[in-house]
Amino acid sequence: MKIDESRIRIPAVRRGARTVRVVLAGCGTVGGELVRILHHAADEIRQRHGLHFELVRVLVAHGGRPRPGELDRALLTTDVDAFLAAAAGADVVVEAIGGIDPALRIATEALRGGKRLVTANKALVAAHGPELVALGRRHGGRLDFESAAAGGIPIVRALREPLSLTGITSVRGILNGTTNYVLSRLEDGWSFPDALADTQARGFAEADPSRDLSGEDAADKLRILVWLAFGVEPARLQVRRRGLGDDAERLARTARALDGAVRIVAEAVRTPEGVTASVEPVLVAAGGDLARTRDEANLVVVDSRWNGRIALGGPGAGGGPTASALLSDMVRAARRQRAVHPSSAVPPIPDRRPHAWAVGVERGRGAQEALGHTLARVGINNERMAWTGGTVAARTEPVPWARIGLAVRALESQGLTPAVLRVDADA
Repeated sequence: MKIDESRIRIPAVRRGARTVRVVLAGCGTVGGELVRILHHAADEIRQRHGLHFELVRVLVAHGGRPRPGELDRALLTTDVDAFLAAAAGADVVVEAIGGIDPALRIATEALRGGKRLVTANKALVAAHGPELVALGRRHGGRLDFESAAAGGIPIVRALREPLSLTGITSVRGILNGTTNYVLSRLEDGWSFPDALADTQARGFAEADPSRDLSGEDAADKLRILVWLAFGVEPARLQVRRRGLGDDAERLARTARALDGAVRIVAEAVRTPEGVTASVEPVLVAAGGDLARTRDEANLVVVDSRWNGRIALGGPGAGGGPTASALLSDMVRAARRQRAVHPSSAVPPIPDRRPHAWAVGVERGRGAQEALGHTLARVGINNERMAWTGGTVAARTEPVPWARIGLAVRALESQGLTPAVLRVDADA
């Protein structure tokens, strides 16, 4: 349906509101939602914060695509140079275009020009966050990235400020709404293709969901959180990463056989030697907080020496939550509040800790015996064997990942396709 933009009422700038000139890079799912929020919440923003955000230029990749009816199409440009020229006269630069190119160029030019840069780009922050922060400090600019990790959960601000001096020992949780929605549908009995199609139809997954399904998206977010919590530069963090891949349905059946649920859990733990990190399928207790975090929701749990355990939950996928987090950073930037960035650093190390594991194989002739014998042959004690439907699953004693890797390769050499979950400590 074609929208008659001439009939849309633009909220008036009332007396007392300070105008903040904004340029926006990207007007897709997130950027388009931000445009709508700026329009429909204009009065509330003025009343609560004394601000009026005025869009002066919007960079898009394709000028002919449908855009929000609230957007004046005269503001659109596909020319990065024209956008950067407009950015030079703006107060706040918002980057929601994603990826590295041209996002890095936009971020670099904005911060070099002393601008306040607000971004939702987790790949950009994970790859270049420290250098962009340093660039902003040198030139009087500032980087804010609340929306780059965990969608609508204010975890970035929490790690920067109230939790920064609590002696954080671990950060863990569900950081990707796409995989969480898929796994929730598998628990309800859906097939993987149908679950993924539904996730995409609801706007919780991109047309190409590979970064979500592989765990790359969650790993980028974890790198950002570890940077804030422990001072480890994102590019230096070693993350053991295993996503869903082709194993989603087998993982769900393996978890069900052992009376649990499967979640893709991102975790970073401070050990005496350094920080170790992982993003992988985990068997969680069926009634626990992680299992109850369903659909597109995210959950972040921060453990600390002096403040105990803090859990923050909320929507982790979709344009609305991310755009709301962008707006929060825009208000912060416009009010010229100080940004707190990490300074101290803990060395990153590989995860050599022992964990219990769940290993499942398709049930068939000799599969159960092969699973038990293979685990024993590589020196892993099998604490429990169970099966459901077409899957037989074993829960092992705690051993390091390297030992489980031996078992996986041995099972694959026998023509079996094992599904492997780390077992959560509470499961």
